Amino acid sequence: MDDALNKKSPAFKAKSRREVINADDESCRLVNHHKKYNGMTFGQLVFFEPGKSQALITIDEDAEFFKINSITPESIGDKNKNKREFIDSFLYFGVFDNHVVIMQSAALKARELETHLAWLLGTRTNVLDKNSALILQDKPSEDTITKIESSPVKSVHLGTPIETKAEQEAEEKSKPENVTIEGSAKKVKWIPCGMGVDVMRAALGADWFNKLELKDSLDEANLQVSLEITYLRKTTESGQKMLDNIATSLRHIDEADVKIGLHGGGVIHGGELKLFGPVSVKTFNGLVDESDLYHQMHTWLVAKVRASEIEIDDEE
Repeated sequence: MDDALNKKSPAFKAKSRREVINADDESCRLVNHHKKYNGMTFGQLVFFEPGKSQALITIDEDAEFFKINSITPESIGDKNKNKREFIDSFLYFGVFDNHVVIMQSAALKARELETHLAWLLGTRTNVLDKNSALILQDKPSEDTITKIESSPVKSVHLGTPIETKAEQEAEEKSKPENVTIEGSAKKVKWIPCGMGVDVMRAALGADWFNKLELKDSLDEANLQVSLEITYLRKTTESGQKMLDNIATSLRHIDEADVKIGLHGGGVIHGGELKLFGPVSVKTFNGLVDESDLYHQMHTWLVAKVRASEIEIDDEE
């Protein structure tokens, strides 16, 4: 990580660390601010869409209703004439040895950090060998590992809701010659999407979903699709190893959607597959006190090391 951010790196300046996510709207993310603290490297991952406006409400105590309009980055003056953008989301992370501590947000999670670091350390700076892969692997608690070692995994159950998104289609209208009709009517088609649909496509084939058109959204229908990987009576050693690996490697999946059955009847829920803990974050004017946050993240990691939950190579 340090090699990708030092002064000799092609990504030393912030503008060189911008990963464009969508070429159409030039939305991007980057490791913005970073620093060393107590032997750890801490960073701030940000995501923004250039030119995006922000809703603004004007509080007028005498008005019948509050006026709402939008404000753009260009409308906010900058005496240095530097370009400004509204930040959509933050993620904070700390790196020590081969371990990463993350404080996620609604839009930036471990999946996005993993993808960006793979781009930064690989494509952008070549710190990673082209034949290497960067994977942020969840670390289960010692209690969870002990459960799996004493009662091997028998099944892995994934359950996720079927989501939909709306697509508008222009509805063509027949009209007499030499008559102009302004505008066109719109009709809405609901398209299934999300991980639940991906599972169904894999199981039933793409044609089934491609032909499916819904008149209403499924958001309130509470439909779910479930996938269970299991074995009957006996399994090979390699098969059991595969199940154990799945059970401890389900990263990037909502913990509420994961349930692991153990031989003998025990159950491990998704939240038990990763180490986590609460953090009380101080803020000033809506911004995180990063020094305090990094201190808490460092303290939390040290506590896990001392409790033998995490092993550190070359610990001093």
